[in-house]
Amino acid sequence: MEHWERWKPLKDLPSTLYNDALIDTREGFILEFSNEMNDKKYVVKFEDGVVSYRNSDEGSLLKTLHYLDQQYGTDFYSEWTLFVVRNSAYKQWFFEESSGVFEPDQLQHYVFLTPHDVIEVLTTYPPSIEIL
Repeated sequence: MEHWERWKPLKDLPSTLYNDALIDTREGFILEFSNEMNDKKYVVKFEDGVVSYRNSDEGSLLKTLHYLDQQYGTDFYSEWTLFVVRNSAYKQWFFEESSGVFEPDQLQHYVFLTPHDVIEVLTTYPPSIEIL
């Protein structure tokens, strides 16, 4: 069973972030977010790249939202943006698809749950976060 945890890499992060950009280049994978007032920017950089990612419309993931609501309550996910998922189905799917190239404990599953997007990232290294 999946286990979601709020990820709090920095103090004073706003509870809700909005996705401004998703950039995938050879220099790495970058997510840019802003706060509700659009007066602060938050840049999440996976400098060594990622092994897989997906971006879904938040309103399309009804099964996931129902699971989160039942397991943790609505406030858990509706009042926070950054998560780490342990024992994730996405990670298990990727592990099977990669035919053993990666060990399950090598991969981390990060989720960025915004009011409009759910961005999921599988990586072997944690990202850095910069406030602009």
